[in-house]
Amino acid sequence: MSRSTFWRMLRDRGGNFGMMTAILLPVTIGVGGMAIDLTNLLQQKADLQATADAATLAAASKMSSEDITEAQAMAVAESYLISQTLMEYEQSGATKAELDALRAALEASTTAQATATSTGGTSKAFEVRITTTSNVQLNPLTQMLGFTTVPISISSVAASAREGNALSMYLALDRSGSMAWDTTTVDPVNPTKQVQEQVYGSYACKDWWGNNTTCYGWYNQTKTVPNYVTKIAALKSAANVLFGELQKASAPDATTTALREQEAKKLIRIGAVSYTHETQKEEKPDWGTTKAAKYVADLPAVPEGGTDATGAMDVAFAALRKSNKTEETQHKAKDNISFGRYIVLMTDGEMTGYSSSWNKTIDDKVRAQCKTAKDDGITVFTVAFMAPDKGKSLLSACASSDDNYYEADNMAKLVQAFGDIGRKAAKTSSRLTN
Repeated sequence: MSRSTFWRMLRDRGGNFGMMTAILLPVTIGVGGMAIDLTNLLQQKADLQATADAATLAAASKMSSEDITEAQAMAVAESYLISQTLMEYEQSGATKAELDALRAALEASTTAQATATSTGGTSKAFEVRITTTSNVQLNPLTQMLGFTTVPISISSVAASAREGNALSMYLALDRSGSMAWDTTTVDPVNPTKQVQEQVYGSYACKDWWGNNTTCYGWYNQTKTVPNYVTKIAALKSAANVLFGELQKASAPDATTTALREQEAKKLIRIGAVSYTHETQKEEKPDWGTTKAAKYVADLPAVPEGGTDATGAMDVAFAALRKSNKTEETQHKAKDNISFGRYIVLMTDGEMTGYSSSWNKTIDDKVRAQCKTAKDDGITVFTVAFMAPDKGKSLLSACASSDDNYYEADNMAKLVQAFGDIGRKAAKTSSRLTN
């Protein structure tokens, strides 16, 4: 090759575009893949952050409302985050093998911490932290650049508090005739009972001369049947759980009921009134839970009468309304700067008055009374216990919010409802702090 031919080859630019395309095409494709993955990474990080936030909030809330330990709170947070993340991946079509690998990776990279701190008196503050890392699979276009996964890391912190806040509460409880009816819960102490039933058939008897013979006709026969807890007995048990939750909130570290009640007498005032078609004698608000608990315990085992809550609501509102300074004066005497006001309205029926039929006039009046109480700043909790639709509709409208309304179709749910009311009245709160 001559010298002139060599220089001509160096100066020849033909085919450069093809060579440059061949060199840059994988890079261009990879950059395009990165743009797609960036959007996916941001979305997955946001989803993981939302799950972590929900996990810490759930754990912090349980610490304040259910008295779980720090170790239990950490387990709650980790379990919630991992299970929710796996569920989202499963719904997106991940295989069992992929889910197993993801579970192992999350368990290895997720760390939770929980702390409980006394903030003075009976108040406590709770904090739950969680951190985790998840590897996100990149698409095949990005993998052309040599990357297969990218880790995303998030953290979340939630705080809650249980305050030994002062409160005044009035229970307005149904003790109408239907409260004597059975629930579906068998008495665990005496699961069966003996009853007499009249049957027709043959039985042993004596003839005119005193000899044993067989007679035919109606006679009483003893029968063993399940011994179901009555509604009124279930109400008494549920109220005791409410009182216990209020005591616990007043003195969470106390080791005995007596010590809790001692602290409750500094923070809690409870009154109670029951009703049939008539308003019964009330127990005026007093410090602690003792008198209200006795009032509920003394409700008749076999109640009678119709259903009209208007008088009971009048009694409760009159005691708690802002313009009545009695509760304010009582709390100031105990150095309680502020206090919550609550009415708990419970029924197992609908407003009938002294009849067996629903009475719209009574129903409308109770609704109006509930609105007046709520407008005055009183929080109204309602519990419909094995109640018909019109009873449920009334109490749903009366409650301060959906979270303050409970439908209990058995004894267990009734007890759970009253316990939840006690915890909510103790003013527990949860929030994200990250």
